[in-house]
Order: sequence, then structure tokens, then C-alpha cells
Amino acid sequence: MPRSSAAIRFEKETVAIVETNVDDISGEILGRTIERLLEEGAYDATVTPFLGKKGRMGQTVRVVCNKVASEKFAQILVEETGTLGVKTAEWTRMMVPRKILSIPVRVGHFQGKINVKAAKIANGIRFKPEFDEAREIAIREKIPLRRVMEIISEQAAEAKSGF
Repeated sequence: MPRSSAAIRFEKETVAIVETNVDDISGEILGRTIERLLEEGAYDATVTPFLGKKGRMGQTVRVVCNKVASEKFAQILVEETGTLGVKTAEWTRMMVPRKILSIPVRVGHFQGKINVKAAKIANGIRFKPEFDEAREIAIREKIPLRRVMEIISEQAAEAKSGF
């Protein structure tokens, strides 16, 4: 069967997955745990609910990080959640090639440069504005964030900036 688009040339790296299950922790503590993990350099940190033994609701806290930093993130999980153990594994992470570009844009009364992530996909380049910068413009200009993101993406594509 023929493919509808060219194959993506993924960048690959080996990462560590560090995770623990908890069933006796507040949402506030979990929120701070995720904040700290990201502040300390985790590539990603998530919380997923589950139904555990004896019908107790629990959460799995998962961290994706550089494989040489897995013990650092295991320690953070123990410190922040009180867990008594963590699991680790190594996975291959496949990423679409990307880079950050500074794009001149105009949104409402705002005119300036915004950081935009440009990702090389099979049929071209996909643009995604830096969230915090787009959010500031949306608040200042009183325009819905979704619309600001669309406008910036359109202007980035028109600038034909990319790889």
C-alpha cells in the first residue's frame, strides 16, 4: 500500500523513565512534585490515576529524563512524595526534528519577535508559538489565546522561516 507522505526522519535518543505509584498524597503535593521535576530538568513529568489494591485510587508519577540523571529524579520522587521505591527503565525517544526561531509578528497592537518552535514534518514545517509569550500577548491584547496562537503560526509560515 503506498504511503501518503514522505517518511519523517526522527531524531532518536535513549532516555530514562523513572516512576512510582502513590495512593496517599494530595493533589497539591503532586502539583509541586511535577513543578520541581520540570524545574530540575526533566524532559516530561506526568501523573496518571489508577485503581489499586483494596479499591484505593492512586496515581503513577512518571518522569522522562536524561538516562544519566535517573537517580537524581528518583531521589526527588522520594523526597516530594514520600514513596519508598521507584522503578526505572530505558526507552528510545523518537523526536521530530525541530528548532526555535525568533519570528517577527503583529497581533493586535503588539509588534515584536516571538519564539516559535519549527518542526520538520513529512510535508513541510509545522510552527508552534512559545506558549508563555503567546499567553502574555493574549492577556495584554484581550484576544483569545487560541486565536493568538493561530495568528502567530500563520505569520511564521508566511515568513517562510525554517530549516
